Amino acid sequence: KLVLTASTLAALLFVLWLAPGKGSKAARRTSSASLAAGTSYSQAAANWQHHAPGSAEDCWARRDGRYKHCGLRPDPFEPDVDPPRYSTVNLDMPLPEMTEEEIGGLQVLERRVADLSAKDHRTDRATLIRFLRARQGDILAAEAYFRKAVDYRESINLEEFERTWDLEAYDGCFLPWWVRGGILGHGKQGEIVGFERFGQSCLPDLLNLLPWHVLQKLDAAHMNRTLAAFEEDAMRRRYPLGNAILILDLEGLGWKDCSPNVARAYGKLISYRDMLIPNTLKHVFLIRAPGVFSAAWSMAKNFLHPVTRKKVEIVSGDAQSLALLQRHLPNDIIPAYIGGGRSIDGDPECRQLLGAPSGPIPPEAVSRLLELAARDGHGRRGARTRNHSDIDEQRNRTPCCSFMGF
Repeated sequence: KLVLTASTLAALLFVLWLAPGKGSKAARRTSSASLAAGTSYSQAAANWQHHAPGSAEDCWARRDGRYKHCGLRPDPFEPDVDPPRYSTVNLDMPLPEMTEEEIGGLQVLERRVADLSAKDHRTDRATLIRFLRARQGDILAAEAYFRKAVDYRESINLEEFERTWDLEAYDGCFLPWWVRGGILGHGKQGEIVGFERFGQSCLPDLLNLLPWHVLQKLDAAHMNRTLAAFEEDAMRRRYPLGNAILILDLEGLGWKDCSPNVARAYGKLISYRDMLIPNTLKHVFLIRAPGVFSAAWSMAKNFLHPVTRKKVEIVSGDAQSLALLQRHLPNDIIPAYIGGGRSIDGDPECRQLLGAPSGPIPPEAVSRLLELAARDGHGRRGARTRNHSDIDEQRNRTPCCSFMGF
């Protein structure tokens, strides 16, 4: 298993800080392109080689990001089918292989959280073993972390996600842009494969444009769907969670992505994500990394635990990145824009699966999200807005295993 400890996160952020600031010229060139005057949407949609981000209306009409949580299904693009729904009741999911010590620890943990079971919280064994492993078998620490996760879900009313949240706001209008990624399918060994264009995330812009509680709920909605997708797949294949591959495409990474404020905000989001979906990763691949990033990583990785170090791979350049992916993934799920064999209706960027590929977030999308969020009264308990002072509250403990982008 991959243990993303505080030292792991610190090392990755150190490497980010050393990354060059100019980003990818090609990415900037494509992201700044616009439709020629008189070009209709139907013409643009049929002519994918322009790779223009387009307006929010274009992204919504193309359904960019609509199927980002459906990539594990036999038919990810089946029309008029709901995205995966998180179960609020216990599931009979398959369990991973466990040591005798883990089996005993799990039994003790089950007894210690029986009061939460009585209150109808999810306490199935497949969930509890992930929390137990997230704290390296420490039963008391696992119990404390599990209760903290339950409290977090309650604080944002996540158990009522399908019934009371404004799904158009947090699970609809912003799908093309947060996150810019999705679930590709299964690796060669049956692993779940997630993909995120981390270099194009626009997180610095979002921190200036959105109140913190809106971004927090936007991310929680994404992670709730992601966990639902993982569990749906585990139930269908009878395959336990814990072997996922996360791919972060760093093309376009710049200095503004590496500021202390952005690093703290991202660390805070990771801590939230880990409470929602701990202990699911097996590998993290950072591809198309700036050359300086790779050089800095060669130094920073020496501070990591050897087991963790083996699980994180960083490569630069298109050829090396594609070669790494092809060692672990079938070519037919690798997006064509990085040399793989997957296009969706002729689109090498796989927009319906991965969202808008690059460029700034359209102002009309931000306005729409804020308009919808303003009428949504749920999950704002104690929320703060743009100064992000709450980001500093939990810097002393970063997550032990987070499915970072999804």
